[in-house]
Amino acid sequence: MGDFAVRPARPEDAVAISGLIYSTSIACCFSGAQPCPEWYRDSVQPDQIATLLESAVMDWLVAVNGQNIVAVLAISEKTQVKYFFVNPAWQHQGIGKALWHCALNTGMFGSTVMVRSSLVAVAVYECLGFRPVESPQCFQGLPYQTMVAAL
Repeated sequence: MGDFAVRPARPEDAVAISGLIYSTSIACCFSGAQPCPEWYRDSVQPDQIATLLESAVMDWLVAVNGQNIVAVLAISEKTQVKYFFVNPAWQHQGIGKALWHCALNTGMFGSTVMVRSSLVAVAVYECLGFRPVESPQCFQGLPYQTMVAAL
């Protein structure tokens, strides 16, 4: 596929990050039987992502191939994984692990981290040391699994 580099996200990345989050969500998490809720689509629009990119309580990393953002990791208040997406064409190449280890090595996390994982990503988080803390839940049409990791 190609090489990639990890760097902090920039405000001008908002459109690309929004597109990555939405397209990956559609490809991996939703279907005709379980369509993407409108509120979720609205929450990942470029203007919403731009606001979050400028938030002092969030840390962002992206993996890039040339000028293309192929993965994103956003941590809120050092305690919650807000976004962690790898373009499906780039999955299974170590990009997610590279983002994760960069975040660990740069102090983006506190001692405990929580995520509300999509059900299809539970195994990925388990590989990173997360464990479920309750049964799967559903928020306004979006199923998720709350998981926690001690780092």
